[in-house]
Amino acid sequence: MEKVRTGRRLIVGDIHGCKRTFVKLLKKIDFSAEDELYILGDLINRGKNSSGVLNHILMLKEYGYNITTLRGNHEQMLLNIIENEPERIHSFLRSQKSEDLLDNNGNVKTKYINLLKESPYYVELDKFILVHAALDLSSDNIFEDKEFMLFSRYQRGSTAKLNGKQLIHGHVATDIKIIKNSIAEKFPIISVDNGCIYTTERKGMGKLICLNPDTMEIFSKSYCEHTGIYK
Repeated sequence: MEKVRTGRRLIVGDIHGCKRTFVKLLKKIDFSAEDELYILGDLINRGKNSSGVLNHILMLKEYGYNITTLRGNHEQMLLNIIENEPERIHSFLRSQKSEDLLDNNGNVKTKYINLLKESPYYVELDKFILVHAALDLSSDNIFEDKEFMLFSRYQRGSTAKLNGKQLIHGHVATDIKIIKNSIAEKFPIISVDNGCIYTTERKGMGKLICLNPDTMEIFSKSYCEHTGIYK
């Protein structure tokens, strides 16, 4: 017998190491253990607290919170380097401001690697498909091209392949007005990445977005990694 869902379903876009902003967003939405939280990849890199983001997720999961972290291109790049070019780990993490993922011996902590490896490429729900970047909708099997799911900066093919479901993704930072309009107009493809990491550098960006797909209500938290910024 299928378990009756009592909480909300919530979808969060790219966090990119912005732990403080992420925690404050969860507080703003009053995230509870009854909810189902889906994070669309790119939890790490660019921001200065990638380990803080992963630690907070792991802590919540340990306390029984229902969190699914999808795999993003930044997670995949790190996994690829660990497996194929381990000599590049330090220079890569340094360039991404993510050396905090290393243990005292200079290796990426096992608990982080396990979390990233367990992260699925996509999640298919009753009315929605969640993915980090895109789906190749020109293919007979839209779930086959994993690299396209992680790295593509454009959608390809006919949305008829979605069979009436909405595709919700991150990866490409999108103006908040475009995000709100795509939700209001019930577009078949919706981005929830507002480029939190860009702060105020780009007009219309700088917020971490959370979408309730069942009500299409969006919540947001402006980048607040610097003490004193609480918009």
